[in-house]
Amino acid sequence: MQYSHILNSGHMTALSLFSTIFFFLNTIFTLQSIHSISSSTAGDGFSVRLIHHDSPLSPSYNHSMTAYDRIQAAAYRSVLRLNHVHSLTTTFSSSEQDISSRIVPENGEYIVTFSVGTPPTQVHAFMDIGSEVIWVKCSPVFNPAKSSSYGHHPCDSLACEVLGVGRRTCAEFLDPCYYRVRYGDGSTTEGTLSHDKFAFEDPERNLVDVGHLDFGCSDYSSWHFVGNESGALGLSRQPLSLISQLDIKKFSYCMVLPNNEGLGSRMYFGSEAVISGGRTPFLEGEDRYYYVTLIGISTGDQNVPLPVGIFNRTSDGEGGFMIDSGTTYTFLRSEAYDALIKALNEAIDLPQRRGPSEWFELCFEGSFEDLESAAPDVTFIFDGAEVILMKQTTYIEAKKGLWCLAMVRSNEKLSIFGNVQQQNYFVGFDLEEQVVSFAPVDDCATFQ
Repeated sequence: MQYSHILNSGHMTALSLFSTIFFFLNTIFTLQSIHSISSSTAGDGFSVRLIHHDSPLSPSYNHSMTAYDRIQAAAYRSVLRLNHVHSLTTTFSSSEQDISSRIVPENGEYIVTFSVGTPPTQVHAFMDIGSEVIWVKCSPVFNPAKSSSYGHHPCDSLACEVLGVGRRTCAEFLDPCYYRVRYGDGSTTEGTLSHDKFAFEDPERNLVDVGHLDFGCSDYSSWHFVGNESGALGLSRQPLSLISQLDIKKFSYCMVLPNNEGLGSRMYFGSEAVISGGRTPFLEGEDRYYYVTLIGISTGDQNVPLPVGIFNRTSDGEGGFMIDSGTTYTFLRSEAYDALIKALNEAIDLPQRRGPSEWFELCFEGSFEDLESAAPDVTFIFDGAEVILMKQTTYIEAKKGLWCLAMVRSNEKLSIFGNVQQQNYFVGFDLEEQVVSFAPVDDCATFQ
């Protein structure tokens, strides 16, 4: 790793030089492990299986819920995530926000399986392209005392210093770096900034060794998980994320439609990533979430009339349009949502009625075949790319014979492109070119 040489030297002069550079630039700092990361097994790239939260293969799967129950639950989780993301993007700027406030489990929609430690302990973690950390529930899932490869960052390490005074509890320099964080909503998390061996489960259930990674080893959290998830896997451009620690410059995923979930979605890293199709650039000045420029939305060959700049992000962090894997349904700020509903109302000649919950405001009665023939295509027009939605990713059957628009009103200025609308697309992230790519496929399930 790029900072391991400095940290491993052990010389105070090198450490002092490193500290000076960090405080001067405020970015040349890393929480990466002092251990070298071996990527010999992973090679230049690897792939993992993604399991949807509501798949029968998921540790979160609730057999007592109906398909309609799961749709409502997914909408509720999406609203919670919108509120969470909005609070993080507006309360502090990226440079001001204490990194310890982000060592927290964040619920998501797709689960990745990996092992940590020696001997290995299996962990089911939410994949989150906007999260900045790898987080593991160390009590009771992972026991560091039983891992011969486990280590922690001491209190006198630079990694611990960045947590901030008041966020860490250190009596002696060589004590483990223990963090204790309280959040605005009253929730708390505590644990040790640690490092250990990681190996990811590929689509064939083989383990791909990626060496040592840093992670938050949480022994207490007031956050409540429904199911057996025991971690979070961050894929932002921050130092503690998976892609930063492994120096991965490209990753992509292909999410299957719900009826193909048994075959599983896939995520690809490094040389196996697919960067293809239309490309739209990331917005500058943001290295956590992936904001892009949405120019407009069309229904059929008609542009939806939208206020100019409605999806722009303001200087104080409000608004914008982001690509997210952890939000199920696309959120559109109210002005855009109302305009889209009006356009679809005028275009679709089917009986309409209100949905079964407050989140689904536009619904049509009839069969899917009726809807498919009557409804125009909805297209999201990005700067340099267009995403034409399938009918299966535009509408959901919220009740028997009731098809609702699979998008939700955002009561914030922030809008989010959800994972339902990304299904059956290869969505790629090229960190060197600073672009997100979209390539439509007939069926993501065929890419095994």
